[in-house]
Amino acid sequence: MNRSLQMSMLVAMGVALVFSGCASKKTKQLNSMQAQIGALNDEVVRLDQALQETRAAIQSEENRRQDLKGQLGRSSSRLKSLHEEEAVIKGIYRTPSGFELPSINIQRALKNAGYYQGKLDGKIGPGTRDAVKAFQNDNGLDADGVVGRQTWGKLKSFLEIAK
Repeated sequence: MNRSLQMSMLVAMGVALVFSGCASKKTKQLNSMQAQIGALNDEVVRLDQALQETRAAIQSEENRRQDLKGQLGRSSSRLKSLHEEEAVIKGIYRTPSGFELPSINIQRALKNAGYYQGKLDGKIGPGTRDAVKAFQNDNGLDADGVVGRQTWGKLKSFLEIAK
C-alpha cells in the first residue's frame, strides 16, 4: 500500500478510537447520571412517605391534645364540685372570690331577718339561695344569690337577734 493510504487508514483508525473512547466515556457519564437521578427519585419518594407519616402523627397528637383538653375541663368541673361539696360538709360557705363564713350563720341571720323559713342545717341549697336573693333585692344589692362581703356586711347584723 502506498504510504498516504496507510497514513489515511491510520488516521481513520485513530479517529475511530478517539470517538469510540469519547462515546464510551459519555455513555458512562450518562449511565452515572441516570443512576443518580434514580437515587434522587427514590429519596424523594422516601421523603414524601416520611412527610405523610409525620402529618398523620401530628394529626394524631392534635386529636390526643383535644381529648386531654376535654378531660381537663371535665376534671376542673368535678374539682369545683368537690370543693363545693367539701364546703357543705365542713359547714363553710365559700364565695367564688374566696370569702368564707359558716353556712349556719348565713341561714340563722336570714331566718332572724325573716327571709329564710327552712331548717338551720348549714347546707346552702335552693331555699337558702332564694332567701339570699330576696334579702339582696330588699337591701339594694345585686341579687345574685351569693353571700359576698357586701351582702354579709348587711346580713350579719341579724345574726345575734333572737327569734
